[in-house]
Amino acid sequence: MAIEDYQNFISVTATVSTIIQAMTGIIICLNIKRKGTTGDISGFPFLAGVLGCVLWLRYGLLIEDATMILVNVICFLFQFSYSFVYYGYAVPKRPFQKQTAAVFLIISLTMLYISAELDLEIAKFRLGLICCTTTIIFCASPLASLGDVLRTRSTESLPFPLILATAIVAGQWFLYGLAIHDPFVMVPNFVGCLIASFQLVLFGLFPSTSQSKLLIPV
Repeated sequence: MAIEDYQNFISVTATVSTIIQAMTGIIICLNIKRKGTTGDISGFPFLAGVLGCVLWLRYGLLIEDATMILVNVICFLFQFSYSFVYYGYAVPKRPFQKQTAAVFLIISLTMLYISAELDLEIAKFRLGLICCTTTIIFCASPLASLGDVLRTRSTESLPFPLILATAIVAGQWFLYGLAIHDPFVMVPNFVGCLIASFQLVLFGLFPSTSQSKLLIPV
């Protein structure tokens, strides 16, 4: 397989799998609508999705990468819609409003920071570093459940389908980063794939006593 064919194959599979993963939020929103309330479900993952999509979309525009632009536009629409639905059912709304304001502030400051730089290569480096750092932080957040898993010796609190999907999607984007020789795409997705793979190993060490859940309890 030629290098160009390989890159096209990875870009298509990464795009499809990422969009499918983003669509899992539909199940969450349907559950919220059915119950008529958000309950204990946190809306921050949706806002984090909006933040990540906006930052990576801007980076994709800077490096003129059609695959990254397409994926992040579609995923942004999903995450924004999920956030809108969540806000409609959130009680009280104040905490979610504060989180939304914080995300909007981060996006605004980042865009101002990048637009202030006239050198395109420096702008790419700065935004790439911000995207990379933000993604690694989000990828590492599931490790907060590690203490519960080790204490209870059960993976009951871990969402197997979501973790498996994360491992696959992160692995594909790592390969895509290799194909386009972009360390800012490679590094966070390599870390995300490692973290997800580690969590999958936990399922073998500490089997769940019931079916895996779709959501991480918050």
